[in-house]
Amino acid sequence: MSFQRWCFLIAAVVYVTAAWFGVGYSAEDEFQQVILYAEHLRGHVDVSALPLDYHQQWRSMVLPLICTGVFKVCALVGITDPFILTLMLRLLTAALALWITNRFIRSVLPTLHADHTQAFTLFSWFLWFVPLLQIRFSGETWSGLLFLHALGMIMDDKRRNPLVIGSLFALVIVLRPAAGFLPFGAMLWMLLIKRSGRTQMLRMIGAGVVVLITSAVLDSVVYGKATSTLWNYATAGITGEEAVRFTALPMYQYVLFTVKYATVPIGVLLITAFTCLIALRPKHVLIWVLLPFLIIHSILPVKELRFLFPLAPLMPWLLISAWEALHDRWPVLMSRTIWLRALFFFAAVNVLALLVGITTPAGNGRIALAREARDHFKNRSVHVDILGDWRMWIPPFYLSTGSTEVFSEKIIVNPKVNGPTHLVIARRSEGLDRVTNLERLAIATPRWADQLLTWYHLEDQYDPLVLYRVTTEHIGH
Repeated sequence: MSFQRWCFLIAAVVYVTAAWFGVGYSAEDEFQQVILYAEHLRGHVDVSALPLDYHQQWRSMVLPLICTGVFKVCALVGITDPFILTLMLRLLTAALALWITNRFIRSVLPTLHADHTQAFTLFSWFLWFVPLLQIRFSGETWSGLLFLHALGMIMDDKRRNPLVIGSLFALVIVLRPAAGFLPFGAMLWMLLIKRSGRTQMLRMIGAGVVVLITSAVLDSVVYGKATSTLWNYATAGITGEEAVRFTALPMYQYVLFTVKYATVPIGVLLITAFTCLIALRPKHVLIWVLLPFLIIHSILPVKELRFLFPLAPLMPWLLISAWEALHDRWPVLMSRTIWLRALFFFAAVNVLALLVGITTPAGNGRIALAREARDHFKNRSVHVDILGDWRMWIPPFYLSTGSTEVFSEKIIVNPKVNGPTHLVIARRSEGLDRVTNLERLAIATPRWADQLLTWYHLEDQYDPLVLYRVTTEHIGH
């Protein structure tokens, strides 16, 4: 069996593992603007419970409609458990990611030095944050995957189809409007560097316009009136209507995000690679794709880590391209064995991060605790006291019918009000394990990964959530 096929099979195991353990969601939008919309379309959630984005008609309905379809197919075969339903969404995304990544690797390999093809393949499949992000059923992930597919077609003369590429570019914009700077940069590169023909460019633009119009019609039907979510979103961004809900961050924030969340060694490596590629190969397509995206997003006051997610599948190519540029400029220096020794360090960090990532629930693990509650108490309604803030709140979608939640500073038991199944969610630092009337049911993170996460916290103190059950009728804390 070939090296490429072995990598694909191992990657499939990694992606499925990540989908299995990746319970919950990494960012609120993954639930609030996809699953919650889909539940509304199925008639399970009243319009009053939907976020501001729905009422302002800022979000495309493409992903919610796909989500609705998946849920309806599952219902036909008797699957109604919310954790299995969302697992299906992650597996669907993982399957799409495996297919697109495989095709992208095959398209880029001929452009690389023969000595670097295996390294590129390994990075593409196993750079630790790539599998974690490419199983999320979100606009950021799907826009990044579709752009990767379009970019692979641009790089492959045999697969280049302007109509398909233009359609994919438009879908990237529909699914994540702020990711539209990626297609913009790619088209600039095609026009100014690759010197693509005018007819080819016009066919791409025409196909994209058709997709954008179709999406607007679809949104109008779902929202019940003529609308353009893309226009509404752009207007809100320009006027600052959406930005007022967030804290403005400095222009260099994405550098800090990269160093912190990619792990310090790999984050520094990514920034170094990007800097080297700008200096040594300014005409590389990745520079034209990444630079406009990063400049515009750095200028905008609102900055979130998830805005970088569409770039994740491009990072393996960035690393290899920078290495090739350095090797071509200083072949003797870059051939020294010291770099192989350094590689072992980065590989060890990557493997540890990958193992932790694919076995740890998404976000802060609160949805994984909801699954533990469902496993313990089946479909019985529960009452949950939350000793913390809104980030610990569990959407009703994941709880049994009739369950209730309350933000509280004290645990006060009242079976007549809260029912017999009284649960508590608190951070481990609260020290509730010492309370004799509380039984610990679960902790949000796996035990084996707990110590590693404790060591790596930078300025954020790692403090996992813990689920408890009240075992008596009277307790005060």
